[in-house]
Amino acid sequence: MMHSFLQHIGIILLPLIIANVMHMIVIKKDVFQGLTRPISTKLFGANKTWRGFVFVPFLNALLLCVLNFIFTFQLSNAFFLGFVLGLAYMFFELPNSFLKRKLGIQPGAKAASNTILFTVLDKTDSAFGVSLTYFLLGNISFQNAVLLFVCSSCTHMIISQILVQFQLKKSF
Repeated sequence: MMHSFLQHIGIILLPLIIANVMHMIVIKKDVFQGLTRPISTKLFGANKTWRGFVFVPFLNALLLCVLNFIFTFQLSNAFFLGFVLGLAYMFFELPNSFLKRKLGIQPGAKAASNTILFTVLDKTDSAFGVSLTYFLLGNISFQNAVLLFVCSSCTHMIISQILVQFQLKKSF
């Protein structure tokens, strides 16, 4: 089924925003402690844990199923799509973390140099991954994938600022 761009925004952004805000709450409340083991401290730092790679994809999948029902997106594969997009979101954060560890930037710390570059990478890495994955799955045209990337990146910046204001996130 063909969806409008606004529907694609609902399919992609709404569940990912909710899943990631819930993930910040889970981190803040230290829930699911058994999954707080780092994926690889050496490669990605202590902040990239299995908790995010389990929690975000599963919650995103469940949320997309609920939204699919409420808004009748008519997605035949809502759980799978939600899971894959949640996984893409988490996976595409890893190269930036790897680069920062190789440059000696501590997990959660700001870069001493190239701060604008790393801020842009921090706010666009997962948006790029989700937009690319959604495009490669054949759900959106290339032009709309680029537009989705821009919208997702801007949304990420706004939500990050809100999370800092509500003290669910330490820094922008």
